[in-house]
Amino acid sequence: MANCNMSCARATLFLLTIFICFGHFSVSAFEFQVGGTKDWVVPPTNDSKIYNDWASGNRFQVGDTIRFKYKKDSVMEVTEEEFKKCNSTRPNFFSNTGNTVYLFDHAGSFYFISGASGHCQRGQRMIVKVMSLEESPSSDRRSSGSRAAVFSVFVQLVVSYVACLLF
Repeated sequence: MANCNMSCARATLFLLTIFICFGHFSVSAFEFQVGGTKDWVVPPTNDSKIYNDWASGNRFQVGDTIRFKYKKDSVMEVTEEEFKKCNSTRPNFFSNTGNTVYLFDHAGSFYFISGASGHCQRGQRMIVKVMSLEESPSSDRRSSGSRAAVFSVFVQLVVSYVACLLF
């Protein structure tokens, strides 16, 4: 009986250690829809900062992606200088598929503009600041549902350990 309890306890502790390690070192990436529920379109005349307001309200990390949905338009990732001029002949990234996903592969500022003539000048542009994993703890980005799920698994492991000791 003592050997059984000892084996059970060791197995439970081993699983608990693995759970804690994976929970501590796990990195979760998110996909953001540009503009929230709005598509990548020319903003209304009185709301030319809509995309920058949206971007500044989110926390972006390396590994996250953003999705641009649009019709008869395009999206370009450009330099800061090209962003200020609302023009780029050599964008770092260009897409006109109507459903573009862009991956943030490093920390820093990313500058996006519409490739359609006149759209950037009318406010269809955005700056996204991407933080390194050290700058933005993943715990800040987890939903309460995720925390509840992690807590639930932790409680199950503890209960399993206690049950092994008692039986």
